[in-house]
Amino acid sequence: MAQILDLAWKFGVTASSDEVAAVGAAFVQLKLVVLHEGAAQPEHIAMEMTLPQLYHFLSEVQKAKAVMDSY
Repeated sequence: MAQILDLAWKFGVTASSDEVAAVGAAFVQLKLVVLHEGAAQPEHIAMEMTLPQLYHFLSEVQKAKAVMDSY
């Protein structure tokens, strides 16, 4: 089992890119600090998601929370 110790996020919009379709696209950067069971040091995890990916991630977190709340 792992425990989230810290979470930071930033919202951004792509201002320039070599792909025209990417310009103006919104994204979210997440930084997690996670402590795994039995680990001496926490793990730092950085990720970047598009808005659809973020919405899917939040949906999965809500499902996990519902399962944990049922116990």
